Amino acid sequence: MTTQTDVPPSMAVDKFLKNLDTSDLRIDLNWDEWMDVVAPYEDVACTRNEVTVRFNRNGYDWDIHGSLYDPAKEVDPGVAYVVVHGGAGTENNMDWTPDGRPGLARLLAMQGFKTLSVTYPGHWSPNGGIWTAPVADRYPIYLLDQETPHAETLDRMLKCTFNCNVQGIAQLIDEQLAGRDIIAFGHSTGGPMVASLYKFLKKAKVTGLAGFGSGGPHKWLKEWRDGTPELKHRDWPIDNVSRRSPDTFKEAGYEDPVELCPWETPENYMEWADKHRSQIKTSVCDNQHVTMGEPKRLEEFVTVTGLPRAEFFDHLDDPDPNWLKSVAALLIVSENDKGHWVQGGSPDKSQEIYVGRKYAEGGTPTHVVKIPRYGHIGYAELHNERLVYLWLWATKHGFFKV
Repeated sequence: MTTQTDVPPSMAVDKFLKNLDTSDLRIDLNWDEWMDVVAPYEDVACTRNEVTVRFNRNGYDWDIHGSLYDPAKEVDPGVAYVVVHGGAGTENNMDWTPDGRPGLARLLAMQGFKTLSVTYPGHWSPNGGIWTAPVADRYPIYLLDQETPHAETLDRMLKCTFNCNVQGIAQLIDEQLAGRDIIAFGHSTGGPMVASLYKFLKKAKVTGLAGFGSGGPHKWLKEWRDGTPELKHRDWPIDNVSRRSPDTFKEAGYEDPVELCPWETPENYMEWADKHRSQIKTSVCDNQHVTMGEPKRLEEFVTVTGLPRAEFFDHLDDPDPNWLKSVAALLIVSENDKGHWVQGGSPDKSQEIYVGRKYAEGGTPTHVVKIPRYGHIGYAELHNERLVYLWLWATKHGFFKV
C-alpha cells in the first residue's frame, strides 16, 4: 500500500493529541495555537467526479448528487470521509471557497482520504451545480434528468423529509464507499443528518463524527432548546420557502472579522453563493430542524400529505444506545458561533457542550474543541484547512477507532 508522507506534530498538535487521551470534554485552543496546527501529511493531487443515485421514498423517485474525491495516494483504503453541507447550500460549499481556496472536502482528499461530498435532494442544479434563476424564483430540482410539473414539485416539497434526505445520503455512501469505515461531517442542518446515517446504511459504517457547528441528534437539540429560555418557538407555513440574502446572512449572525473573510462583505459572499448554492430551504426542512418546542406544524404535514406520522416525528426519537457506543465524536465550535456557542448564556450551557455531554453520557468518546474568532461560516474562511487537520490528527491518533 502506497501511503502519504507523514509530517511531525507541532506543539499545538501535541497538546491537542494529549487532550484526546483524557476524559476532559472541552479542549480550548487560543489563536497562536490555532495558527500552529499543521497538516499531518504532505498534500497530494486529487480528482473530483460527479456521482448520483436515484432512490424511492414517500411515493416518489428522488435524485441525490455528490462529488467523489480520489487522492493520488490514500492514507487508509479502509476509511473514507463524508461531508454534508448546511441548510441552503450544496456540495459546492465544500469544494472551493468564494475566493478560490480549497474547501473542506477537497482538503480532505488532498491529505490522502477518499471523500464523498453530498448535496441534499432538490438542492443541486443540473447545470453543473450552477444556479442561474434569481433566488426569488427558485424551487428545488428533485430529478436531474427531467422537469417535473410545478404542482408535483410543490407536493414533493412537503414529502422530502429528514428521512428522505438521510436515506439518499446513505444510499450514495453504500454505492460509492461500500465496506469502509466512515467519518462523517455535517454542517449545521447536516449535523443531525450524519448522526442518523446509521439507521439507513447497509454496506458501510459510521465510526466517527467530525464536527464544526454540527450539533447532534434532533432529540438532544430539542432538549437544549426547551431548556434555553432565550430561544423562542418558531415555525413556518407548510408552503413556505426560505430564501437566502445578504440581510438574512446578517440577521443570522454570520458576519465574521473582515480579516478572516477575503470576500469582505455579506453582499460579496452572497454574489458567489447565489450561483454556487441553492439559497433555498423548504418548510419541512425548516420545521423539522428548528421546530423543537411544541411541533404542531409537523402535525399539519401529516394531515396534508397522508404520510405516516413517524415520517415527520421519528427524527425526535432517542439515538440507539448501541450506536452511541460504536462511534467517537470530535465537535469543533467557534467562539462567535451564535447558535452553537453564544446562545445559552454561557459556554457551559451552549448547544455544543450540551450535545457533547449527551454523547459522553451515552458512552461515545467525545471532545468539544473551542477555537477563537470564527462564527458559523468559518469553514469557508481563512485557515479553514486547520479544521481538516484537527480531524485528521484525531484519525491518525486512532480516536475514531472505537
